[in-house]
Amino acid sequence: MKPVLTFFFDALKPESLEYMPFLNSFAYKRRMRSELGHSVTCHPSMYSGVHPNKHLQWFIWKYDPVGTPFKWARVFKYLGLFDNVGSRYFLHKYTRTFREENTAWFGVPWMVNLPLKYWPYFNVVEDRSWDEPGYLKHYPTAFDILRSHNVDFEVVGMKKGAGNEFTQIGQHKFTRIRPWTYFFLGSIDPFSHKYTQTGPETIERMHKLDQLVETKYKEYSQHVSDFDVFVFSDHGHIKVDKRVDIHRHFKQHGSNLYRFIHLIEANYARFWFRTDKERAIVEHILSTLESGFILTPEHLHRYNIEMPDNRYGDMILLLERGGVFTKTIWGFNRRQMSMHGYLPDYLDSDGLFLSQRTLIKGIHVELVDILPTLLNSLGLPTPNYVDGRVLWKPSTE
Repeated sequence: MKPVLTFFFDALKPESLEYMPFLNSFAYKRRMRSELGHSVTCHPSMYSGVHPNKHLQWFIWKYDPVGTPFKWARVFKYLGLFDNVGSRYFLHKYTRTFREENTAWFGVPWMVNLPLKYWPYFNVVEDRSWDEPGYLKHYPTAFDILRSHNVDFEVVGMKKGAGNEFTQIGQHKFTRIRPWTYFFLGSIDPFSHKYTQTGPETIERMHKLDQLVETKYKEYSQHVSDFDVFVFSDHGHIKVDKRVDIHRHFKQHGSNLYRFIHLIEANYARFWFRTDKERAIVEHILSTLESGFILTPEHLHRYNIEMPDNRYGDMILLLERGGVFTKTIWGFNRRQMSMHGYLPDYLDSDGLFLSQRTLIKGIHVELVDILPTLLNSLGLPTPNYVDGRVLWKPSTE
């Protein structure tokens, strides 16, 4: 079995390779078409080889009044006076304390600007980390498949609280070469959010990460003469040029956003309706918001995000590229200089795929191609249900 070395970069754009001479020297390059969504969408797609309409993870929260960890908060439906940012912070920490089994990247995430009375409607989608057994309920991940075939692997850089890439990856020693070594580099995304991906701080970071990867590649090459190596990212970044106060927009139409069950993330507004009247009011108000558009059934089909129920919203509005909401479940978006999660059609939404092995023809590859490409390198069969394809050029071409 020929070993495989992979490097994952969170949010690295193809255009940023100009700041990373070693990665830019890779012989074969493709643009990576992202999924419509954020990390909780992209990672299951690339680790399982299927789109969101199969793995069913499209947002960090889902509508689930039965499984919610916030059942205790139902009392706040009648105690609105005690509902403020301070009490939400305290009660969020209280919930995290008793949800220790959740080892996902985001744990039990913040709900800063959502009234406590709505918390009991929602449940966390990810209850474990991407590389843990059983991460997805309906499909095995690459990690699960390798375990089932007794194929050893190591993941370096994904351990929260263990330091940044220069600590986790920089100090890693190749004491034993495993069939798959996976390096996870996650800091380009937060740097891009804070400084944009063309900011000097981010460029300096990318240059140092490029040197780190070159060092690890050369160290690995000293132990192995024949191996496959590829580098990939999940999405790009788009500079923020508009901040939208959806609360003010509702007030301008004589309504209050807090009347409705909703979740506002960075650039999505999701609504769940108890009556047809609520739906009509919200639809009218959203239709007048020039900065965004309501996702239609055609959008859901085109981007493989049709769901079997309303877990991610009865009505969903997505802001146009460059737009962010000012008051979200995460906070107030004052320092976000760059964002992702917009339509995959925009070139700035693209991630990348690099290799030293000849690739199939075409400009774009997809996140679902990662799993079958990895399995093919390891000599393992690709499951029939997989949506992706092997990216290596066939020897017969």
